[in-house]
Amino acid sequence: MNIMKNLLTILFFSVTLVSSGQTKTKQQLDKTSSENHSEKKYNRVISDSTNKLTDKVETLEVEYTVWGCACPNWIQTKDNINNDTTKNFLKFHFYIEPANKTLELPIYFDASKHKLKVSGQFYEREDYPQGTIEMEEKMPKAKVFRYTSLEVIDKPNFKSDRLSNPLPVIGND
Repeated sequence: MNIMKNLLTILFFSVTLVSSGQTKTKQQLDKTSSENHSEKKYNRVISDSTNKLTDKVETLEVEYTVWGCACPNWIQTKDNINNDTTKNFLKFHFYIEPANKTLELPIYFDASKHKLKVSGQFYEREDYPQGTIEMEEKMPKAKVFRYTSLEVIDKPNFKSDRLSNPLPVIGND
């Protein structure tokens, strides 16, 4: 009888311990869930829908620049002279936007081996591409070029023969 009494006591304490542990876990989950809901959600469009295109239609050859910030990434090839330290390169950069979804950058575009030839117009005022959503990192306003045609061009200094002459694979024969 004593053994039965001891087993019931142990069982009772075990159930109490497990259930209190589950309650604490549920409270922690609820707290974590409420913290996640308090994170800032970015859904405000920051581009100016009243910004109008200029009348001048231009064809530009542009290259993509990789920055460590949410900055305008495109520069005209003629302005991208790497050794000229007298230029403020950020001022030469701008955003681009397609006139429609069929003109978005192709999936094979690689900034290290391609540049673009685009035709279109700049907007009158510095802004963001249409439909740009606010982000955690503030983006600087810059010129925006809306293109109506797009051509991907190989960079002349890119050596594509590396792809045609792959390294041999050594297998376990």
